[in-house]
Amino acid sequence: MKKFVLIFLFLPFLQHAQENNHEINWHSNFKFEANSLNKQFIDALLNGAYINDSTKKDWLNLTKQSNIMHLKISNGIEYSYNFNNKFLAFSASDINYLNANIRKDLIKLVLKGNYDYQNETLNFSNSNIRANRYQQYKLTYGIKGNKISASAGIAYLVGNHHLSYIIKEGFLFTAPYGSYLDVTYDISSFITDTSDFSTLAKNGNGLAVDFSTTFNINNLKFNLSLKDLGFIMWNTSSSVLSVDSSFNFQGIEIDNIYNFNDSLIDANNVIDNITPSYNKSFKSYIPATLHLSLAGKSNYKYLNNFCTGMIAKWQPYMDDKKLSFDKIRQGFVESNYMPLFYISSIIKNKKFDILPSFSYGGFTKEENIGLAISKGNKNKLIVGSNHLEDLFKGEEAQALSLFINIKLQF
Repeated sequence: MKKFVLIFLFLPFLQHAQENNHEINWHSNFKFEANSLNKQFIDALLNGAYINDSTKKDWLNLTKQSNIMHLKISNGIEYSYNFNNKFLAFSASDINYLNANIRKDLIKLVLKGNYDYQNETLNFSNSNIRANRYQQYKLTYGIKGNKISASAGIAYLVGNHHLSYIIKEGFLFTAPYGSYLDVTYDISSFITDTSDFSTLAKNGNGLAVDFSTTFNINNLKFNLSLKDLGFIMWNTSSSVLSVDSSFNFQGIEIDNIYNFNDSLIDANNVIDNITPSYNKSFKSYIPATLHLSLAGKSNYKYLNNFCTGMIAKWQPYMDDKKLSFDKIRQGFVESNYMPLFYISSIIKNKKFDILPSFSYGGFTKEENIGLAISKGNKNKLIVGSNHLEDLFKGEEAQALSLFINIKLQF
């Protein structure tokens, strides 16, 4: 099952500037990816239909030890002015994303309860789900030289909504015949102000920075960039909940996780281990992107350009640790993203250009085929998908993406 490629594959070919001109870019992107998605289950869940045992079994057969789901919807516009081998750009974007990593044992518990797992320990540690909506207003300045080009940007972030649940540690042992349960858990949740769910509610402020440099060596371009390295501080109307305990109790069987009754909460003074904190601020990180690429021209008639590279994501959970090598490593691991390696090109045509790509890695750690169509030269329209192969899979499709880019120069 094929999965996702990011729109960054095409950026080396979309970004070019001429001296003393103005450029406007509009982009709309939709990306959804999962490494163990069952379409029948999702359809039933979204439509409020009954989820039968057969559908549950089919999904469990697809699940991996770590089940990743990623959704991103973004729209934005950018204006740039190019002058004397320099450029100044301003952009405004609206960004929505969901990033989740659910352990297989947690899915088993939710779908089937604990009856089938007597004398077993279910491990749902390191499960997490994070959802964000924010706007980004960015100012970028760059210098272009014959050998070296560089740019830097700073962005102001307006946080609308945030929700996250992080299970650092979670174990459930069910004794034979359900005679007792052993439970260990360390769970945190972070939720912004629930009294205002308006689209553009202002619940936080943040900053992000960009850096990029390009070296031109023997008709080859080597680019190193770091994009969206930043965070949002959410206001004091937020709610923070931490639960950390181990306990043993008898006589409870979880037949249905949605009807998990108050007897569990009351057992062995579990409620005393719950430490809610309301009206408290917290910090969350937005996904940062590290991108390395090598681009050049080919001697083939129709394949005018090629680009190959690697993309990595950095997004640690909420914490107040100072920057260190351990935190840098932590951010790459907790992003739920495997480094993505890709190759792409441009096929020239009299009426339009074709932009094919192939990659491996990303959120789903598998291969992807991308294809885009580009029409125009100075004024350009680009439409494409990062998951061409999944468009023809019907019920077996696990990925969907579409991007549109409109560029005007004057």
